Amino acid sequence: MGDEGGFAPNLQSADAALDLVMQAIEKAGYKAGKDVVLALDPASTEFFKDGAYRYEGEGKTRPPEQQAKYLAELVSRYPIVSIEDGMAEDDFAGWKMLTDLIGTSASW
Repeated sequence: MGDEGGFAPNLQSADAALDLVMQAIEKAGYKAGKDVVLALDPASTEFFKDGAYRYEGEGKTRPPEQQAKYLAELVSRYPIVSIEDGMAEDDFAGWKMLTDLIGTSASW
């Protein structure tokens, strides 16, 4: 179970989770990016510690610039049209970096 009661399978990474969702979309007979688009809510404030984003499950730490680039890269590979809480609520510089990278448009 996830923090708010949702199903949370034990996966190794965000890519593994997104790939699973993409497979489910296809198996359901839909086309990702056309029939179904994705929205993320990583709740980044929860894992922003000492000026970096700590992905404990993946064993990775990303400073704000890498976090923004990481999210932008996910947007480039998956039909993600919305990211809520992509950066920590007080990481104003990080939010600017993320906005500069992905702005208001998606490639899908």
